[in-house]
Amino acid sequence: MAQILFKNANLLDPQAESLQGGISVLIEGDSIREVSAKPIQASNADVIDCKGRTLMPGLIDCHVHVMLSEVNIRYLEAIPLTLMTVRAAALMRAMIDRGFTTVRDTGGADWGVRDGVAQGLLPGPRMFIAGRAIGPTGG
Repeated sequence: MAQILFKNANLLDPQAESLQGGISVLIEGDSIREVSAKPIQASNADVIDCKGRTLMPGLIDCHVHVMLSEVNIRYLEAIPLTLMTVRAAALMRAMIDRGFTTVRDTGGADWGVRDGVAQGLLPGPRMFIAGRAIGPTGG
């Protein structure tokens, strides 16, 4: 199984009171295998020297609308679904680039967008979807 070793990292651990420096983190496949303040020996690992950059857990956004690219919902009626999907793909890529690894879409995205991300067809965070947005009648 492929291994990646991050060394010389500052680690943001929500359980700790402050940033921890000089940390090594060994990743094996999709799991964290070891975290240590001492050097980790992993002869087969690809090594990334973080040079004091910060490693942290992925962020979670509990209220997103990846398919809603317009502030005024009425404008969405004139936008082709394909363009909405392309805009959603760009937005989801930007979410990953900003550190969001999980999102809850509270209305708009369907299982196709979620599964496209899960299957690796679109770059994006893991998605939990609500399906159609709901609101009060007439407003």
